[in-house]
Amino acid sequence: MQIDLKALISYAPLILALGITWGVFSTRLDAVAAKVDNISQMQQDIAVIKAKVMWMEDYLVKNGRDK
Repeated sequence: MQIDLKALISYAPLILALGITWGVFSTRLDAVAAKVDNISQMQQDIAVIKAKVMWMEDYLVKNGRDK
């Protein structure tokens, strides 16, 4: 069985395009994953800040009534 060089070269752009597409999509997926991690960290930070603000409000309201 002989492999024709012309036939092999004709598939090279297709293989190259598939490789480029794979690389682009994997890079975009990595970027999306990083953004999701950042958003989840922001949500945790917001929850901590909210808890502290609620504690401060309670503290100020209780101390304000005593005076």
